[in-house]
Amino acid sequence: MAYEESGNKEFFIIHNVKFKKFILKSRIDEEVRKLAERINNDYKGQKVLFIVVLKGSIFFASDLLRNIDLDCEIETVRASSYRNEMLNSRLRLSIENIEIFGKNVIIIEDIVDTGNTISVLYNKLKSENPKSIEVVAFLSKPDKRKVLMDVKYIGIEIPPAFVIGYGLDYAEQGRQLPDIYMLDEERSNKIN
Repeated sequence: MAYEESGNKEFFIIHNVKFKKFILKSRIDEEVRKLAERINNDYKGQKVLFIVVLKGSIFFASDLLRNIDLDCEIETVRASSYRNEMLNSRLRLSIENIEIFGKNVIIIEDIVDTGNTISVLYNKLKSENPKSIEVVAFLSKPDKRKVLMDVKYIGIEIPPAFVIGYGLDYAEQGRQLPDIYMLDEERSNKIN
């Protein structure tokens, strides 16, 4: 894992796969503030349980929650649909004794791609009879959607390219990048 050249952060390389800078940290910060403002307005005077989907959402959730001015609780779940590749694999869901009955619930997700992961999690949590349940996702790839789902709070819609940074990874690397990078297919080896 390395930047292409010393000091050049326009491209990032992981396992000979090159990613180019796509969304700057300044834009990320602006979109997070807008999402928090919408949630603060919609739930003013109410208590909200935020459920953070690990690992990818950890940076987004931290930034978002620091901008929330509501009485809130925070829980985490682990849901993964990628392994060490860029293609969907089987979904693993790990929910540990979260009490949501009668609560306003907002699921914090890093990205909604096919919709498979978030729909399984949403339906599982909805079966526990919360007062309300919504999803906030920083990124959305509407062109990749296989499961139609209403995501109330979306930061940025992007094309169907593979992205890393700001919590998103490739083979568990690149999550720590403050900007978001897109797969540079012209300059990368083909991935099977």
